Amino acid sequence: RKHRHRRARGAMAAATVPPSPPTVASSPTAGGAQERSPSAGCLGPNRSVQSLDGRQESLNEDRGDSIRVYVRVRPPTEREQQQQQQQHPPQQQTQGLSSSQQAVVVDRPTCSVLLRGEPPRNFTFDGVLGDQASQEEAFELVGRGVGASCLAGYNGSIYVYGQTGVGKTYTMSGPVASVQSMQFDERRGLICRMLDYVFGEIARRRAQADGVSYVCRCSFLEIYKEQIMDLLEPSNTSLQIREDINRGVYVERLSEPTVSS
Repeated sequence: RKHRHRRARGAMAAATVPPSPPTVASSPTAGGAQERSPSAGCLGPNRSVQSLDGRQESLNEDRGDSIRVYVRVRPPTEREQQQQQQQHPPQQQTQGLSSSQQAVVVDRPTCSVLLRGEPPRNFTFDGVLGDQASQEEAFELVGRGVGASCLAGYNGSIYVYGQTGVGKTYTMSGPVASVQSMQFDERRGLICRMLDYVFGEIARRRAQADGVSYVCRCSFLEIYKEQIMDLLEPSNTSLQIREDINRGVYVERLSEPTVSS
């Protein structure tokens, strides 16, 4: 099956959600910008947060595209706020900038981002999140569908792209510093929320005696300067990517312990 690769110029990181059937995922880069009209696959802000059966939710997610692109716009940094104060009079600093003064305007109902300039440019994605969006909203928009697809038997991937400082690490990990924060901190990112969702769904289905056996294995690696490091076993360095007729593409000597929570 041939899939379109949508590209657009975005102000922040984007993640892709592959509903069924599975494909490799991708997301926008700064180059190759493309404008397009609003998509019927737009996911609005009022998406259900209830736990659904993986297969049913995966089917609901499939609207013809297995690659989906989302944009999240981060709030201004302290330096950007200082520049804003220098450029605008005191009454505007108190009231905040109007939509006509903002360089980037996010419209969630139409899943579009307006970049003001000469001329202004409007881009439409499968979903958008503004600078006030919470980590929970990011998970509901992007992560829940991927988790449901995985439990339904499909491969799922989330990638984040963006320049330095746009919030990629915050979106994926959040400021977690302990096991407790991974579970309860409202700022925890997609990785923690995805794991929590998957294990929660497995526990729910086991309680319902669905007759399916679940085994979860986890690996965690880092690719830095073309070197692969096993983050679960730091002594495993300089790992190599291999390809096997049975296993497919894999990382040699990468640890994959069985996990249950």
